[in-house]
Amino acid sequence: MKPTLRPLIPARYWLLMGDYLKSAGTSLDALLHAADIDSERFRETDFALNTQQYERLLSEAFRLTGRTDIGFEWGRRITQNSHGILGYAMLSYATLDQSLRQCARYFKLLTPMFRMIYQRTGNRMEIIYRPAQPMGAQTLNLLQELMAVATHFQCTPLLQNPSPVYDIYLSMEAPAHVERYRELAPARVHFGASPLPEVRLVADTWSLDARLPMANEHAVRMAEERCEALLQQSGDQLGWTNWVLMMLREAEDNQPTLEDLARFLGISPRTLDRQLKKEGSSLRDLATDVRNGRARELLLDETLPISQIAYRLGFTDVANFSRAFRRANGVSPSDYRRAANAGE
Repeated sequence: MKPTLRPLIPARYWLLMGDYLKSAGTSLDALLHAADIDSERFRETDFALNTQQYERLLSEAFRLTGRTDIGFEWGRRITQNSHGILGYAMLSYATLDQSLRQCARYFKLLTPMFRMIYQRTGNRMEIIYRPAQPMGAQTLNLLQELMAVATHFQCTPLLQNPSPVYDIYLSMEAPAHVERYRELAPARVHFGASPLPEVRLVADTWSLDARLPMANEHAVRMAEERCEALLQQSGDQLGWTNWVLMMLREAEDNQPTLEDLARFLGISPRTLDRQLKKEGSSLRDLATDVRNGRARELLLDETLPISQIAYRLGFTDVANFSRAFRRANGVSPSDYRRAANAGE
């Protein structure tokens, strides 16, 4: 199997968190040391993190600060000029509509962890963020918050209407710091809005065609040439099998189809199936493994009847569930439950 390329994420965004980390009783240097990352190299202008380093930093940030609102606070600190050459282009577009369209095109340059989709019909627009790389649940939730909050604080100051009522939909459940979302008023925030992980911002009150104050056609041309060159260098960095596993786990008791997942990525089902086969896997096998793991997890809860677990996992009856479970684990669901809860 061809090794998966590790996507690189600009380190510059972490530098925005220095004062926040101090207020939470630690420092960026302490965080880098705990994550085994060279603090001198980290401050180089072109330094980038691979996904393993990125997740390690996030894990250490949660551990050292004990805070749950890291994603929210981080999103507040990101501005358009935080984004390097793409940020320069975004500030130079003639309208917010143009800026959002091109941001979606070049979004991989900001982070390869998610993809951005921008859709507009008349005055109604949607900005959608969906995971493009496999990541842990903690990272996934943090990045959902970061993107929702960052988009709000970067876009709303550019609107002619100073109080745009619109909706933010997050697939994650409401976090412990849910009260902080009042800071996004008059935006209406909805949690648990989708069975698959995504962030969706929907509005029909944004002044998308009003001319932006720093519009500069020459600056846009220069910036886009550089963005195109960087995009060509980035290559295909998707780990297909691990991404599908993440999506299946996040969906829990829902069973997304090949068509659902392909639509999520903006590719054809045939393309997704072909990419999985290249990595020696298939959606059917991955879904079976994930569902079996979920079954073992649910069986640990003795208050759940086995019949309820079967239907929750999508089986038509208990007998089908029992056969599938025995085939995968060598024992019946009831025997597995007894052994697990007896500590064997």
